[in-house]
Amino acid sequence: MRAFVIVWLVLAGAGSLAYSDPHRDAAVRAFHAGERAYNAQNFSAAAQLFEEAYKHLALPEIAFSAAQAYRKHYRVDPRLELAKRAVELYRIYLDKVKRGGRVGDAADSLGEMQREVDKLTAAGAKAAAAAQVDRTRLGISPQLTAEKRAGDLHEIADLPETSDSKLVTLLDGKPVTPFEMVEVTPGPHTVHVEAEGYLPKDTTERAVKGVSSVIEVQLSPQPAKITIATDKGAKIRVDGRPVGTAPLAAFDVAAGKHVLSISRAGRDSVSREISVVRGQALAVDEPLEKTTRRKLVPWVVTAGSIAAGLAISSGVFALVENSRAKDKLAAIQKGDQPPSTAADYATLLDRRDKATFGMYVTGGAALLFGSVAAALYWTDSQSDESFRVTPQPGGVSVSGHF
Repeated sequence: MRAFVIVWLVLAGAGSLAYSDPHRDAAVRAFHAGERAYNAQNFSAAAQLFEEAYKHLALPEIAFSAAQAYRKHYRVDPRLELAKRAVELYRIYLDKVKRGGRVGDAADSLGEMQREVDKLTAAGAKAAAAAQVDRTRLGISPQLTAEKRAGDLHEIADLPETSDSKLVTLLDGKPVTPFEMVEVTPGPHTVHVEAEGYLPKDTTERAVKGVSSVIEVQLSPQPAKITIATDKGAKIRVDGRPVGTAPLAAFDVAAGKHVLSISRAGRDSVSREISVVRGQALAVDEPLEKTTRRKLVPWVVTAGSIAAGLAISSGVFALVENSRAKDKLAAIQKGDQPPSTAADYATLLDRRDKATFGMYVTGGAALLFGSVAAALYWTDSQSDESFRVTPQPGGVSVSGHF
């Protein structure tokens, strides 16, 4: 478990206004670059960077972190000067921090490194003398947007937090190791940084003679691209925000979990959670099913059509029977007609009246079915407020009406 002890620099005379301290800013940049180098298990670079931070700001927490890097580096490259420097830095920490913090770890590691120093010295090993010159150096410290900078300056834990991101760093077009301080000439230098799943970045930095500088280059994650195959005219939303109307070109979303919602009038809305990673191209095929109301429309229209057909047939039949009744009435009015003619006339009028009544009934039914079909069709739409997305611990919730 990584322990974080936040270190705040309090100026003499509490309550005075804060100001920008270039030494502290340089120390913070170097320290966090060293922390990332340590997590990348580049302990040589981490030791250099922590030393640079300590040169600007002699805090015990930085001394402890540098000692940790030297101790790890010694395990890879067992040189006497590395063990001796680790011992010196652990003692600096213990001289200033008497309780709390990482006192126990520092004491144990100090004893371990002192035994290594004694063993190498007894074997006749010689420590290489450190060159005391001001060198012009640049160190490239890529910072991924997804990384979390924990607090301010703190003791580095014994076990590094490894990162799976592969970094590519170029200085003046030539590959260099991330985080390592590189000797350069004074003046401007071009920097290129890229990492899998992140947008590459180019910048220009000026090296000052006799100064070692850390260049923090922040990379933004590549968005994921989503393509939606669904019904034409469907409204598409991501996390409750409108994206567009289908058919829609591929659109970008940030890596992570999102709620995708698709709705269209007359179709059952779909809401589903999707998870994408940086740079992913995701194709979503989501056809929409007709709503129950929209499925009923053809049946109601068919019933209305049948009723309309019956009404028309009844109306035509009523007209035919009315015409025949008029002919019978004309014959009766001329006279010399048998009694059966009057009976036929009465029958024709009765058929006409029944057909007319049937026409009104079936016509009314046709109008009713038509009205119902229109109501089912035009009222079957999705509101823009159908969905509500609410952040929840570990994800989001979506609710709405359909």
